[in-house]
Amino acid sequence: KPPVKLDRQQADFHMKEAKKLKQKAELMTDKVGKAFKYLEAALSLIECGIAMESESPACKAAYSVYSESVDLIKFIMSLKSFSDASAPQEKIFAVLCMRCQSILNMAMFRCKKDIAIKYSRALNEHFSGLFKVAQAPSPCIARTTGTPSPLSPMPSPVGSQPSAGSVGSSGMPVTIQNMTSSYVTITSHVLTAFDLWEQAEILTRKNKEFFAQLSTSVCALALNSSLMDLVHYTRQGFQRLKQATKTP
Repeated sequence: KPPVKLDRQQADFHMKEAKKLKQKAELMTDKVGKAFKYLEAALSLIECGIAMESESPACKAAYSVYSESVDLIKFIMSLKSFSDASAPQEKIFAVLCMRCQSILNMAMFRCKKDIAIKYSRALNEHFSGLFKVAQAPSPCIARTTGTPSPLSPMPSPVGSQPSAGSVGSSGMPVTIQNMTSSYVTITSHVLTAFDLWEQAEILTRKNKEFFAQLSTSVCALALNSSLMDLVHYTRQGFQRLKQATKTP
């Protein structure tokens, strides 16, 4: 289908652009310029993920690209690109980076939301079953005396459940352990997104004028904003910041 082919071509183009920008950033010695160039690479990566997601609704490949984008932005923030920690420019740059991470985490959650819902139902059924077994009267209670029979073994709640594969070291079926781990990983994207967004909001209040102008000229960014809006917003934001810091 032509649209799919076009999306694939766009994804390839943005990935090549991201790699080119990363290579340029690696060769730069100026920390501020290096940080900006890496952020440009991260935005190209996000655009690559957007194209991949359009090509394949399952968006497994897009999830990996978004994850790579988050890792790159974490690295950018570790560069401490501005020497003066109290400088407004550093706070603005940090806001742009944190908002990128925040909305990317929401996108990663959306990519695996259906899996999270499926696992949530399965885990609820499993643990509800365990709770019912734990609450049921023990069959080893002697009816006449009301005391446990020494010859009757106590029932095992886990063992009484239908087998879900081999049992792990915690006594929980391995499939349930894996499901729980995946569910926690997926849902943690939402918690991370909210946490980063709140941190960014605190810094935004200290540079109200800059972000008010940015929101007016581009869009008002929110946690449920599209990744395309995020790219436009961030690109415009760091262009203004580059002009303010006279970064090439």
